[in-house]
Amino acid sequence: MRADTSQSKPIYLDATAPMLQPRELGKYLPGIVAGGIDAVFTSAGAIEDFRTTMEIIANWLEIERAGKQKIKIARSVRDIRSAKAAGETAIVFHFQGADPIEDELDFLNVFHDVGLRAMQLTYNSRNRLGDGCFEPTDAGLSKFGRKVIRRMEDLSMAVDLSHAGARTALEATEAATRPIVVTHANARALLDTPRNISDDLIRAVAASGGAIGVCAAPFFLTREKQATLDMLIDHVAYIADLVGIEHVGLGFDFAEEDEDDYVYFGYDERYIPMPPWQFPVGIASHAEAGNVRSALKARGFSDKEVTGVLGENFLAVFERIWGA
Repeated sequence: MRADTSQSKPIYLDATAPMLQPRELGKYLPGIVAGGIDAVFTSAGAIEDFRTTMEIIANWLEIERAGKQKIKIARSVRDIRSAKAAGETAIVFHFQGADPIEDELDFLNVFHDVGLRAMQLTYNSRNRLGDGCFEPTDAGLSKFGRKVIRRMEDLSMAVDLSHAGARTALEATEAATRPIVVTHANARALLDTPRNISDDLIRAVAASGGAIGVCAAPFFLTREKQATLDMLIDHVAYIADLVGIEHVGLGFDFAEEDEDDYVYFGYDERYIPMPPWQFPVGIASHAEAGNVRSALKARGFSDKEVTGVLGENFLAVFERIWGA
């Protein structure tokens, strides 16, 4: 059952915030607060092993325990709303790849118990579950990948298809029985790059009852021009026209990376330039997140539709996956 939001203020949610890490919380949290964002999905793991990822999560849990920063580790939609009511920023643990579970299905149980609520099946390259978006073969979902989806659904954990290869992603939608999300990607019809998603995948995610978070990464918006907030809204409008505005959210994917990060994460120079990256004019950081509301209104979206895109659409999906 969907929680009653009539007595609570709408949530502004960023479904992907990879730069928000324990050591840099003090650097980035003020911008998040200034931009009016209530909840963020932090990339607590991606291509790291189990131990390294647990160390990151342990650092987050210690920050919450110490109480020196106004954050709350959120494990439910209720937690997200209560954090806002208390003047805290809700932090949701998200993996941008399944490498932290290694080849142990039961490691998912451990991560769920410490707060993991969403996980991508793959990152850019092939892993034990399937092929990432930059693999030339795109061999699809593995048998282990199917087992992982079943366990994630048993745990009420959101399956995220961001960064997945096209075949891997579509096979995942066929294997899943609950809503699926794409936390941060744009429409390939507007910019043809492997990190953006096809109309077929957009339709499949919507048919599952899920949602897609449009992404501010400039190289997923344009190749030749300076990216702008208006380009981001183009993707909102396109997906809304294709499957309905209720299936659209935001996953900004703001990141400050260097050449070492570029190599570590396996970026492909055909599609992603070497950093530093210049994020879109008008939405270059969390501090400018307030501009999205007025840009959506300027495109003719209603107040209710804007509220949905800013966070309530994703929260409705997560209620169906996690429970209230």
